[in-house]
Amino acid sequence: MKMTYIYNKVLPAKTAVMALLLIMSSCTYDEGQETYSVNVSLTQALEGMPVQMTNSLATSFTEMTDENGTAHFILPAGIYGASVSKVEDDGYFRNVYNGSMSDIVIGQGSTDVILPVSKTSMQTANPLVIKELYIGGCSKDDGSGIFAIDKCLIIYNNSASVVSLDNVAIGMVEPYNAEASTHSFLSGGVLEYAGEDWIPAINGIWYFQDGQQIAPYSELVINICGAIDNTLTYSNSVNYANPEYYCTYDVEATSSDGGKYNNTLYYPSPSEVIPVSHYLKAVKYGKGNAWPMSQTAPAVMLFKTEGTSPRLFAGDISNIIYPSGKQDDIIYACLKLPRAWVLDAVEVYNANKLADCKKRLTPDLDNGYVTLLNGYGHSLVRKVEKTVDGHDVYQDTNNSTNDFYETDHCSLR
Repeated sequence: MKMTYIYNKVLPAKTAVMALLLIMSSCTYDEGQETYSVNVSLTQALEGMPVQMTNSLATSFTEMTDENGTAHFILPAGIYGASVSKVEDDGYFRNVYNGSMSDIVIGQGSTDVILPVSKTSMQTANPLVIKELYIGGCSKDDGSGIFAIDKCLIIYNNSASVVSLDNVAIGMVEPYNAEASTHSFLSGGVLEYAGEDWIPAINGIWYFQDGQQIAPYSELVINICGAIDNTLTYSNSVNYANPEYYCTYDVEATSSDGGKYNNTLYYPSPSEVIPVSHYLKAVKYGKGNAWPMSQTAPAVMLFKTEGTSPRLFAGDISNIIYPSGKQDDIIYACLKLPRAWVLDAVEVYNANKLADCKKRLTPDLDNGYVTLLNGYGHSLVRKVEKTVDGHDVYQDTNNSTNDFYETDHCSLR
């Protein structure tokens, strides 16, 4: 029997066969184990593209596409995910090819897979990247639990030029947690906005005040909550009392229900050494008294509005969208953010609940994910690709599986 997969649909599929293959997929790939022919064809016939097939045991197999854009595998039975990612620079543009799909059943005859591939062409003139995410919290000194109100995001200027931060903002994608039981914009395994030009930024956004800049080959720390010296209480935490740091602090931003980001546990008055000009401002359109960035598995975006300011764009109710069946429910309010405005994005999965995690970022923004074991002070750090005149240049393939790794502590410690 020959099985064909097109855009995550299986033809044919019988319940009994699926159940049998799920059992078979728990086996390792031993010598002598029965294998099957699998052909993965890209929707763009690109030669020399590395296609990866990964089974439920996290075992990966990689083959390159031939001149017809097809990669040929011999694989043991199991449930697989397919992905492809490649970056090409031509001097003026960075062309990124990404594609992924899941739930491919291998185990009965040959299998043909048609893997959709998107091409994103980006000018390299705006080189801001997310360098690090410290969002999982750390252990309290007395071992009584986790101190999680010390999150930060670090961005980096990957170029030799000064970059303005005017109209640059941060947001997070619905739902808050990758392992959430309900993904409001996920239907039949497909993101409702996958074929559109936008992405839902939930709850609110934060943006830089005008006039701020980031120097060449340098980092900029944004404290998400607790912009004080947290080490005075929790030695495993971070001291954010630094005049060079920025913080999210705007207790006056108000949503339609009158709510504000004024929870003093999350937003104590920032350290007096942090300049007021370094306070990021908020546009609040969702529910709650704090911006609820997940401590287990957020999807974080760095973006820049075009032709308008973040304040005006997010403050326009015509740009607010709700999931089907949740119209005008402020709990689910999202900003319909054009994906072309996204400068960088990182998809995080909960290391303790990988099987429950689902993608929120589209392949053009992040074709992979990075895992986090929260509560132990761990941080997610971007890999260095090369050095230029003694300066670090960070890897950016639009695939966080390739670009990031988990460390045992925040780099600010």
